[in-house]
Amino acid sequence: MKQIIIAFILAFLVPGKSAAQLSGHAVAANPFWSNWYVQLGFDMSLQNPYGYSFSDVFPNGKTFGVNAALGRWFTPEIGLRGKINWENGIGLFENGHASWLAPFGRNGENMDKGGYMAVVGDIQFDIHNLFWCYDADRLWNFQVYPRAGVVYNFGVSKGSPLLGIGIGNTFRLNDRYRIYFDMAYQMVSSGFVGVVKQTGTGSNSNGYLDINVGVQINLGKSTFRNVGK
Repeated sequence: MKQIIIAFILAFLVPGKSAAQLSGHAVAANPFWSNWYVQLGFDMSLQNPYGYSFSDVFPNGKTFGVNAALGRWFTPEIGLRGKINWENGIGLFENGHASWLAPFGRNGENMDKGGYMAVVGDIQFDIHNLFWCYDADRLWNFQVYPRAGVVYNFGVSKGSPLLGIGIGNTFRLNDRYRIYFDMAYQMVSSGFVGVVKQTGTGSNSNGYLDINVGVQINLGKSTFRNVGK
């Protein structure tokens, strides 16, 4: 375990070397245009405003939408991903119960005004490749990622910075296609879910759980080359 942790730290300090290489499992770097992918999927969010428990999110804070992402793995262990999510603004996923989003108690108004949209960036760490070494044919890979971005609520005409942390899973179908399943919790600023009628003030810090499922499509070469120890 100690050797793996040291190798992981050195991966940031030694240019062009991955943690797998520094652990004695050499993986050759691919050209810049390799290891890119796109993701397209469906999304469900559960709003959790300040002062409310998660047991209150049904039906007041439940929404549905779509998401798309573009990412790249720079080494088998570390990648970056940019992602956009449009929630509660598409008629196919209409949800008139999202009363917390526009503003409190006005069911359906957020949907009518376009829902909300989030744009985020993720730093991905592949746990399988980090601790059990890279395997191009592995059927399941597990990731963790910190997240930062912005979100805009059309229902109350208010934007907010966003910080979060999440977990990801990819399930290999073949060299080109994977199924992905992600879950992340985000914190947003005061007032994102509207105002409290009694006081006219924002609702302090808020958070929401975001659940995604969809298809990942690898672009071009999607594997790293093992070159031995």
